[in-house]
Amino acid sequence: MGFALGAKQEMSDLRAGSKALGPEHVSATASSFGQRLRFDVSAGGIHLQQYECVPGTWSHDALAFCRIALQETGSPRIERVIDDSKERQIRRAGTISISPSNTYQRWTWDCEMRVILLFISQAVLDEVAFESGMGTKSFEHLTPLVVDDNLIKHTALGLLTECVVSSKASSLLIGTAGRHVAAHILTRYAQIEREDKFKGLAEWRLKRSLDFIEQNMGRDIGLEELARNSDMTPHYFCRAFRKSVGMPPYRYLVSRRIERSKELLTSTSMDVIEIALELGFSSHAHFSNTFRSLVGCAPTIYRSRSRTLSSVVQT
Repeated sequence: MGFALGAKQEMSDLRAGSKALGPEHVSATASSFGQRLRFDVSAGGIHLQQYECVPGTWSHDALAFCRIALQETGSPRIERVIDDSKERQIRRAGTISISPSNTYQRWTWDCEMRVILLFISQAVLDEVAFESGMGTKSFEHLTPLVVDDNLIKHTALGLLTECVVSSKASSLLIGTAGRHVAAHILTRYAQIEREDKFKGLAEWRLKRSLDFIEQNMGRDIGLEELARNSDMTPHYFCRAFRKSVGMPPYRYLVSRRIERSKELLTSTSMDVIEIALELGFSSHAHFSNTFRSLVGCAPTIYRSRSRTLSSVVQT
């Protein structure tokens, strides 16, 4: 099945008739269908939700968002109705469904399950399409009911895990991950050949971005804020930053936080939790887990080793 991606007329008609609905509408009506919302986070046109579902039916009016469902547990027989089109298939754990924006949808399934829903706004998809060289015209967007897609699966699971562990979701991480999936959908499911012509950040933009991160690493920096600081769109900025620095903005931010934490561990007597909160980590556990994954040991062990090494050098 395929639907037009970036269809301007449909969006215009939707806005003229009523206010465009978003994922908030889905979560607000979940309980009336017997479903339980377990997790909900959003930033910059990207929403991530997790639900526990009992056998039943769920429907919603047209959303201004592409809807991606990842089957976490259960292997239900799924029936999906999009406008006047109906499909049935078994969706086993680990597979996904992709549904288009601006369409009425009704879902029916026959067993208990847990599912992750990733919503990407049509505005973000249009922006990513334009910055990827597809222009502003509409393209056919494939919307499989069941498909194996490891990139989307691992991105959604990783994003959920990071957000749950940190307890304070990073706007930069959510925005970057969402646009990564949007670009993947355009590449794999729109099946449009495109020429990648863009380059990395101009030197002055790169310096401005790195300085901005250094000055604000202790707070939650969003991808849109970073892009706006360089007078660029979020998708183009993210790709150009990665080409210039060799890693996405969020990974660079985390690496700088860890480097700064190493300085504070060795040169101050600040408690580990103080360092964690000062550098934008949501908790001691979040900081310790991130530090261990990048450095290879816990912050307290790093501090102890550094002080022992310093004492040896001084003697």
